[in-house]
Amino acid sequence: MAFRLAAIVCALALPFAACGDDDDESSAPEPVTVDGKEYAFVMPDRIDGGLVTMDFTNSGEELHEYGLGRLDEGVSEADVDKAIASGKEPKGIQDIGGVPVLTPGTDVSITRDLEPGRYVFVCFLPDPKGRPHVALGMKKVFEVVGDSDAEAPDVDGVIEAKQKSFEIPPIEAGEQTLELRNSASEPREFGLTGLKPGRTIQEATKFFAPLEKGRGFKVPADAPVELLGAMQSIPPGTSVYFTGEFKQGWRYRIADDENGLEQFFKVD
Repeated sequence: MAFRLAAIVCALALPFAACGDDDDESSAPEPVTVDGKEYAFVMPDRIDGGLVTMDFTNSGEELHEYGLGRLDEGVSEADVDKAIASGKEPKGIQDIGGVPVLTPGTDVSITRDLEPGRYVFVCFLPDPKGRPHVALGMKKVFEVVGDSDAEAPDVDGVIEAKQKSFEIPPIEAGEQTLELRNSASEPREFGLTGLKPGRTIQEATKFFAPLEKGRGFKVPADAPVELLGAMQSIPPGTSVYFTGEFKQGWRYRIADDENGLEQFFKVD
């Protein structure tokens, strides 16, 4: 399961280094709230499958991620706990890509397909003492059942991952729903970060410096960046749907750091 802290830190350390039918309300999935905080995920134990909308929020004071895996048949929560306690990567869990890191106070929504089965959210980011959040209890096993028969939401635009680049449409300020489409032949990450007006790349890089040393931290109110998550991994030929707030005058970065892809855009 590819929940590796080293990859997370590498991706975060240089966030800006390179530089439907409105009348058919019944088609909208019923949102499931997933609240991350110190140190737990608060959400239902059981949700409907099919096309699922999850409202993610970070109500804590530290950075949190929402790594998502599906448990193989016969893998118990106790098995996962034992692996975590041993410091080893849990076996019998398929990494299906969750939501990358959110800064405190950030809210985003993801609509995606989830097949029936048992799943787990985990956060491997470190606390100020260097302990992974998951070791402090930030883990949630839940069950997906049935099929909601929901339809995809109407979108304001499409961010498309090509083989060697992203294609981004003009994006207006305000709440926007975007299709994140992977047209490449391999999985792609869609990591979204916003740089506040008047803040520098150097300030953004300094903001993440503690993570390079394996230490988490309480995020100050005047942080130079906002992390909007998006998706850790989208399989080839598929899409998920992202809803978030885009702010006028901000510069944004969409990136797949593992594959060296990034694109910048500004919301005017």
